[in-house]
Order: sequence, then structure tokens, then C-alpha cells
Amino acid sequence: MTRTMHIGEFKAKFSEVVELIKNGVTIKVIKGKTGELVGYFGKNLEPAKPVKRKLGFFNTQGVKINKEDLNWSDQELEEFGL
Repeated sequence: MTRTMHIGEFKAKFSEVVELIKNGVTIKVIKGKTGELVGYFGKNLEPAKPVKRKLGFFNTQGVKINKEDLNWSDQELEEFGL
């Protein structure tokens, strides 16, 4: 069961909220008149699935970078001014 609360109510009734969570209720906290989601609080909440990120600029340019390409000698680093 999910119960929706405004953030002010959540803060004011925190002791009650803790008891509700212990009893298996999930609390959805929102703020403002728009109902912007703050978060969910409860037992056994499943973590959000990690977002699979694409590589940046080079991914769309057809450039492949290998680990070996990132190993520079001291002389090469000096030439770069590093």
C-alpha cells in the first residue's frame, strides 16, 4: 500500500510515518502545489535500475579508444606540457 504525503505533513508526523513504514506502508513524499516528487520511503524498496550511458562525443564519430592509447611515456607527457 502506498500513501502520499506533502513534505510538511511528513515532517510533522514523522513518528507516525516510522510506524507506518514498519507496518509495510510505502510513503510517497511530494512538495508544493505541483506535487513534485521528493521520494519514496518504505521497507524493501527496489533500487532504481542504473541508467545505461552512451559514450560521449567519440562514440558517434567512429573513433575507438583502447587502454593502450592512454598510456604515455614521460617524454610524451613532457611534450604535451604536463
